[in-house]
Amino acid sequence: MKLKYTVPLAIAVWWLPIISGLIIGFVTSFLEKEYKRGLATIIISSGLASALYIFLAFYVLKVPFLGNLLPTFSIIFSTVDIVIAYLVFNFTFYKSAYSSISPEGVYSEFYASSREEIEERIKDLLVACGDPQMTLSENKIIVHRECSGYIVEYEMIEAGKNRYKVKLQVKKKEE
Repeated sequence: MKLKYTVPLAIAVWWLPIISGLIIGFVTSFLEKEYKRGLATIIISSGLASALYIFLAFYVLKVPFLGNLLPTFSIIFSTVDIVIAYLVFNFTFYKSAYSSISPEGVYSEFYASSREEIEERIKDLLVACGDPQMTLSENKIIVHRECSGYIVEYEMIEAGKNRYKVKLQVKKKEE
């Protein structure tokens, strides 16, 4: 988990209602590559920041405005920020792609809901390619295609209900 980055960030921005949830959710979605670890990071960092600011609102800060509503507002805004952080994390995590380029080829990870969606997303790579060769196992499908000058191979791993994590590799064809 990337708590050494997200906890200080959450503490630094948590006093900004609603915006802090957006920031924490967005940053966590790019720091964590696994959904469950990202979710745990969101809960821990947001929870710690909320606990700190609620403690400050109850015991340190005294604002006699409208009968001292600061503690109530801090609880409400902390709850809203945690929900916003989760929603932003969930949305950006599943809509993002992680890619790297090396001399051997291109590697990318993204999420899709079906094989057709994967084929649609990579259709520009599939020019002059042969028929797919599929290898099936218990929880993943590997699709291998040979194209003119390169090989496209992707692995579909079940990552939830109607969600697949796709690991795509495009390599030079060795002749």
